[in-house]
Amino acid sequence: MKRVLFIYNRHAGKNKTWAGLSNIINAMTEEDCLVTAYPTQYRGDAGEAIVRWSKDFDQVVVAGGDGTLSEAIAGAVRLDEQPIIGYIPVGTTNDFSKNLNLPLGDLTALAATAVTGVPHTHDLGRFNGQSFLYVAAFGAFTEIAYSTPQKAKNLLGYNAYVLEVVKNLASIKPYHLKVEYDDKVIEGDFLYGMVSNTTSVGRFNNFPPGNPDLSDGLLEVTLISPVRDVKDMEEFSRALLMTNPAILNSMMTTFSTAKVKFTAAQELRWTLDGEAGGAHQVVEVEAVHNAYTIIHGPEKSQ
Repeated sequence: MKRVLFIYNRHAGKNKTWAGLSNIINAMTEEDCLVTAYPTQYRGDAGEAIVRWSKDFDQVVVAGGDGTLSEAIAGAVRLDEQPIIGYIPVGTTNDFSKNLNLPLGDLTALAATAVTGVPHTHDLGRFNGQSFLYVAAFGAFTEIAYSTPQKAKNLLGYNAYVLEVVKNLASIKPYHLKVEYDDKVIEGDFLYGMVSNTTSVGRFNNFPPGNPDLSDGLLEVTLISPVRDVKDMEEFSRALLMTNPAILNSMMTTFSTAKVKFTAAQELRWTLDGEAGGAHQVVEVEAVHNAYTIIHGPEKSQ
């Protein structure tokens, strides 16, 4: 029998998620698991719980949103012997789950997959020494992810973000940066930028473009030029509503690298996996190759 530490964020997702908590635990139990459940008590607790207790278990399963999973991975990589992480996504956008071939929308199937799926090793990002799971970003709209009230997120989901964006469109300003990577330098004004290791950000599939490999030792950098006129502003609004980043291709610069340095004209606020990452004038981001192991669902048939 597999001993499973089940860590869940009871504040993530909608209330009906946790009304089915016994079904989630039962689904893992039916897969020959002995489950110990632990509700997180504060921000960062998912990672602390893994550091404290994972050595006594065969596997860890985490239920929550992207932020909860990011906390868990940050804890796991602190250990010499890391646990394999299973993930049950129940947050607002659940961006990262789209990389894992999970049976989204079916909590009992997600729970069963979390303890029976296929382990894959992924890269991790490191931002001025701090780890992040899938995206570090600055500029337009990034603060909205953590400034939008949780009640609005739970009630409206992605629409909560769109409403906040529309309210803030008039106040968007570009940032002047020097970006250095692989003996190359880009300098200019940018409305938005991100360093990522994912195939989906903010419900935008194929963003960044090119279906990135999460285990190649490289991170993807995406920079978006400033809005020049009303037509550009209309394209931004349309891209958000249609969740289609291709609309912005003419304003987008992308490249892959193992390490990148950003120097801003003044301190710039960043987000890490959708949470506040602090204000920095100089930022160095690098890939940590094959840093952690997470469960995937079975590959989808073509």
